[in-house]
Amino acid sequence: MKLNFSFRVRRRNGSVFLPALLFVVLSLCGISAAGQSAELLVVYPEVRAPFSKIFNDISTGAEEGFVGDTSSVAIREGEEVGSLLTRKKPDVVLALGKRSLSSLKASDSNVLVILGAVNEEQYDYPGISMVPDPEVILDKLILLSPSVKQVHVVKKSRGIDVQLEGASEYLVEHGKKLIVHESGDIREAANIYAELIEKANAGDSIWILQDGSYVNSAIFSLLLDAAWSKSLVVFSSNPLHVKRGALFAVYPNNRDMGESLGKLANQVLSDGMKPGLQPLRDVLVAVNERTGNHLGLALTTEVKNNVDLLLPAR
Repeated sequence: MKLNFSFRVRRRNGSVFLPALLFVVLSLCGISAAGQSAELLVVYPEVRAPFSKIFNDISTGAEEGFVGDTSSVAIREGEEVGSLLTRKKPDVVLALGKRSLSSLKASDSNVLVILGAVNEEQYDYPGISMVPDPEVILDKLILLSPSVKQVHVVKKSRGIDVQLEGASEYLVEHGKKLIVHESGDIREAANIYAELIEKANAGDSIWILQDGSYVNSAIFSLLLDAAWSKSLVVFSSNPLHVKRGALFAVYPNNRDMGESLGKLANQVLSDGMKPGLQPLRDVLVAVNERTGNHLGLALTTEVKNNVDLLLPAR
């Protein structure tokens, strides 16, 4: 790559070259002081279609977001990646999925690692998880059903749940309330849902978390019946629920997430990043138009422009 930079500043006695400014620009362009582009290596598990498309889309996005050179490699289960790292000599590696991370750990390499396409939050690496940011989900709720006043959610674990982190504060800012119900097992959850359905009023909604919130097929059918008879807004982090009648759900925008990971890789190279995964903000939204019509929601052109998948009314 050839770059011609000529930075000068006027002074009374002429003009001088600015090496410091040149270094800053080279850094912003992802180019080392030696004139070489920074190298990002994306590794992901070798899987069959259609699952392979997920990793391909993330890799494509990472290439678009990263300033520098990018290459992507699918690795087989149990494959040793030490020789790959020696050959590629990447400045930073984007590991997609737990299998890729395990292969990197086994290589004993000191290469910088960022992590993507994992659901768990406990990893001590910078990256982006597949757990949606609750603010993104609730923002869609407010867009589609602004009259909702209370959001009920049943969660499995006690204590802090990353799926809900910041959700209560965000709703309070918008004049709404989050009510969290803790459940130890599916039987207890069924009783909680039955009570919620019995007491449901206009302005109530139920949020089904990504881990399922103990919602099996039978409980989901009860929730949908209540949604129909009591105008209860049911929304989810599982797009399959939309097909069955939930108002909306969010799901990952893999290409945009990849682009965010590529930009994150540049940040790691430039100034480092604190360990810990960020929640997913690059999402798409699916909406059930029939459910929206039944609830009397105004799915205006403006609203539909913010919807990525609209299941038409039948």
